[in-house]
Amino acid sequence: MAPLVSRWVERVLGEHDPRLTLAQYLALESLAAGQGDATELARGAGVSRSAVSQLVSSLDGLGLVERSAADPDRRRQALKLSAEGRRALRSCRALLRRRLDPMLGALPPHEADELGRALGSLEETLHGTAPPRRPPRPHPPHRKPR
Repeated sequence: MAPLVSRWVERVLGEHDPRLTLAQYLALESLAAGQGDATELARGAGVSRSAVSQLVSSLDGLGLVERSAADPDRRRQALKLSAEGRRALRSCRALLRRRLDPMLGALPPHEADELGRALGSLEETLHGTAPPRRPPRPHPPHRKPR
């Protein structure tokens, strides 16, 4: 079910102005929770450490984050939501809520409660855990010399 939900959320976020990917949305959520360094952001957004700079650049290009030097040597940057980033996050949350409420409202109350508990437990388990590494790309087949 998770792939269906992820795809659904991606499509809803694609309707938002500005359009956001799921990783961008999750990064905004992480920043709102006070996770402002690249490692925390990568975990929160479910991307690799090497992909986080591209993610941050995309958010910066949309004006959703502010960067500042975290160290005297300026190699690390602290990130936080800009005013526009806070507005976009509030707007995304409201859009997702508007789209989810009709579906969840159709559930009997006891099932909705069970779902809420199960998702809360799953979030606690997965939060801050990096996704599994991608498998290595397969090597091309070995060709015999002619």
